[in-house]
Amino acid sequence: MKKAVIALIALLLSLSHSPIAIAGTDKYESLQAQVTYQIFKPSNTLDLKALNFEVRACRLFPKREKALLAGFGGMDHGIALVETSAQYNCTGVDYPQSLGTTKINGITAQVGIYCATNNCKASTFAAHGGEITFVTPKTKSRASTYIRVGTQGGFTLQQLITFASGLKPVLPAA
Repeated sequence: MKKAVIALIALLLSLSHSPIAIAGTDKYESLQAQVTYQIFKPSNTLDLKALNFEVRACRLFPKREKALLAGFGGMDHGIALVETSAQYNCTGVDYPQSLGTTKINGITAQVGIYCATNNCKASTFAAHGGEITFVTPKTKSRASTYIRVGTQGGFTLQQLITFASGLKPVLPAA
């Protein structure tokens, strides 16, 4: 479990910025024009620098929706953001130990910790790392979005909740 997030963060950190962004345009807005689901842009990155932004074909459902992978922070201290169509979830399945649920902007989200034992508590989240996953409701014009915000450690659960709560829907270009 933790290895999967570490691998995802390592991959995100090793990738250059996606060519999807045209000079002078917002990468999130550019992607929003290419997918049917709602794209969300971080408004509170906990002062972590954006490291990369990659748009990938859906490996689980080829020729379907694209998925967003973005990294913030550094290799040893970072947060990974994954957004994909809820209908064609491109993230695969991860099995963190459940810490229950929390609310992210009114949406019930699952909280998991990457812990090898079965008795880890939220108080050890920063040591082990973990993730928050949730599905946004569809709108009149956009399909539901599956969102995963994860860390390999170094962040408290409250910090990850703050990051996730700062995700704001990208509005259509005027």
